[in-house]
Amino acid sequence: MEPPPAKRLKSTVCLNDFLVSQAPEPASSSSSSSPLFEDSTFPQDNALQNERINWKRPREICECPRFIVDGATRMDVCQGNLSNCWFLSAVACLSLYPQLLEQVVPVDQDFGDGYNGKFRFQFWQYGRWVEVVVDDLLPTVPVQSNGQTQYNLLFVHSKDKDEFWSSLLEKAYAKLKGGYSTLQMGFAGEALEDMTGGVVQSCDTSGPAADLWSHLHNMLQRGALICCGNTQGEVETSNLMGILSYHMYSVTGAKEVQTLHGSESLLRIRNPWGHTEWIGPWRDGGPEWQSVKDPEQSENVILEDGEFWMAVDDFQKNFHFLEICHLGPQSILKIGAAAKPWEYATYEGRWVKGLSAGGSRISSEYYWLNPQFSLILENNNDGDNSEPQSLCSFIVSVMQKHQRLRRSGHVRVACHIFQGDDAHVYLFQDTLRSFQPLLSAGPCDNHREVVLCSSLPPGRYIIIPSLEKESDEGEFLIRILMEKGNNTRPLESNERCGEIPALSPFPAEDQCRSRFVQFANMDGRVNNVQLHKLLAWLLTEYAPHLPKFNLETCRSLMASMDISAVGSLDSEQFCILWKKITAGTYIFANLHKDKTDRISGDQLVAALQSAGLPADDFLVRLAQVRYGDPDGFLIYPDFICCLLKLQSLTEKFQAANPSGSGEVTLNYRQWLLLAVFS
Repeated sequence: MEPPPAKRLKSTVCLNDFLVSQAPEPASSSSSSSPLFEDSTFPQDNALQNERINWKRPREICECPRFIVDGATRMDVCQGNLSNCWFLSAVACLSLYPQLLEQVVPVDQDFGDGYNGKFRFQFWQYGRWVEVVVDDLLPTVPVQSNGQTQYNLLFVHSKDKDEFWSSLLEKAYAKLKGGYSTLQMGFAGEALEDMTGGVVQSCDTSGPAADLWSHLHNMLQRGALICCGNTQGEVETSNLMGILSYHMYSVTGAKEVQTLHGSESLLRIRNPWGHTEWIGPWRDGGPEWQSVKDPEQSENVILEDGEFWMAVDDFQKNFHFLEICHLGPQSILKIGAAAKPWEYATYEGRWVKGLSAGGSRISSEYYWLNPQFSLILENNNDGDNSEPQSLCSFIVSVMQKHQRLRRSGHVRVACHIFQGDDAHVYLFQDTLRSFQPLLSAGPCDNHREVVLCSSLPPGRYIIIPSLEKESDEGEFLIRILMEKGNNTRPLESNERCGEIPALSPFPAEDQCRSRFVQFANMDGRVNNVQLHKLLAWLLTEYAPHLPKFNLETCRSLMASMDISAVGSLDSEQFCILWKKITAGTYIFANLHKDKTDRISGDQLVAALQSAGLPADDFLVRLAQVRYGDPDGFLIYPDFICCLLKLQSLTEKFQAANPSGSGEVTLNYRQWLLLAVFS
């Protein structure tokens, strides 16, 4: 977590005293005949230097290093001279679920047979898992003991001096983020997200205690990982009841017990240090446990393990904020199905200056240009019409990609949710001037994402993610967790449904040129009719199951390439056209499910994004109305025609808008060329 600025500066000075920015020293001679791996790509911290640092391998630090000793547990995570307790708290929390930790820390690696100095880890990054490989050269400081020089790890270490998984995990995470110095200060939720693929909701602990307990109990049932923190007092100093300030804890359980005096709502808390516990009511061995009616609910064991129970009202007094990590589908499966798992949907997109970067809702007249996405909530009464219309719970997350890597110049993200209906599938400028958002989040400093967690009646809503300025650009990932489905859910961009059977490898460019010559005029060009015959021949040979292009489609395809309106294409233009058709064909093939001849509007979002277009509901709506059937489906020829038309218009707009203002000026003839011929 992040303490006040004065305390943050103090921590940074501490890091300056130790961290060096220099290439790791070559390893000492090894018993292995082959040289050990050295990672030349590990980021260097050029602003932080000290000659005391020595980069050493575990075999130079101890006699018999091990990757993991007796399982990876919270006791293996001890903080060093780096202000990254937010990362350590997340690792300690994750260690409660070995299945999740093993996804991040593969256990099939060690310092025995096959050791080559290379270790690998996995992190979730913006919708997919990526592998990070590092060497085992670790920053140490020399100390003298009995006249001999020993090397102590500078950063994260295990209580077992021979164990190194946590130190190497920290190095891999530092590489992912851009270096050790980028781990200075943060929030546990970011690390939990990177190690589970979950969605993190930040909130305070105010409000009725009963509602707070019910919410946390419900979230734990859904398999959420929950961290909590205290924001009063000095950094990591204990208050009178044993709770540390500016320190992250984990909420690991919730239960209601019946006592002789009534019911008590309790929460189980864990300190990732493995010690320093709550000493107030319901502490380990406290007298309150004697009043519990059911012996099975009583916990009189006194164990200094960092875990303890406390009443929810005491929890509110001692902890002021929460970070709740709602696990993604893959992680939920690894720990077993949650009692009430969420449905999950994702969108990816970009803010592009002049195209889809509209700035903030308050200060920009171009806010409507920002990407817009539908959220359709359905009644969750499971068909029981006797019950009143209930609210639908959901979580919407908008995450900036690569925010920590460019922390020096990061931009702030916001998210608004508006009411929509069949008449307002997309909100234009005039509509947005009169509409007020139902829900808003951000912009927030030092957070790479904003999260909205709420409930709304069934209906259509519109999500608009934005940055502060029209000139701000970036990529984003939207994730939606719902109790009841969103019928406009797109496929994830990395999802593949398998290629259409019998799709042969398409011909290389030299083959295309030779076929082109066979159909071209004496002047080396093809007109609409010749293009129609040429494409029919190519598709018959390489994709015989796909519908063929008719003459009118070929006119449209030619217009997307014929920028001078001469009515024909030369060899170079045709090869570019064929490459675009090939790319579009593979996109179409990878997105179809049950049908081989059409894709849905839901799939069209992913299809356009795969082609590099900043797709949202506005673009999809236009495409469906212009190229789709009455149900919004696009057959293969219409999809290719639509894709190339949108690519062509986008390229022409960007060429006419080099300043990125979002506006272009056309004379009458230029307008006719675009409107009639393109």
